[in-house]
Amino acid sequence: MATATDELTLLERVFYRIGSAETDEQLQSAVSKFLPPVLLKLSSQQDGVRKKVMELLIHINKRIKSRPLIQLPVESLLLQYQDPAASSFVTNFTIIYIKLGYPRLPIARQAELASSLVNSLEGKPQPHQDRLANL
Repeated sequence: MATATDELTLLERVFYRIGSAETDEQLQSAVSKFLPPVLLKLSSQQDGVRKKVMELLIHINKRIKSRPLIQLPVESLLLQYQDPAASSFVTNFTIIYIKLGYPRLPIARQAELASSLVNSLEGKPQPHQDRLANL
């Protein structure tokens, strides 16, 4: 099991990788690789780790909101959303990035993932269903 120091070191490395991405392609690659595992760190018992994750998510948001062509790892996020072991905090933030990423996908990819999106809603709370059903 990783210590809080180990987790913070890993998060700093991820922050550096995302922060040093100079092109949209580099940013998309880094976000696609690191966003799902970073979201899982929101379930950490350590306040410092959760705080660092929030800082990183704020940075990601600032970078991707102004770049609508950046694709997010929607398929990975849908799988993560379906995980019954995920904390509600992780699930809520995962929904945010699904909602942000799904409309950015090409229409053909949206159609491919539509059934996964609908299936992921089964057994989920009504507010979650409402937030994702609008996609």
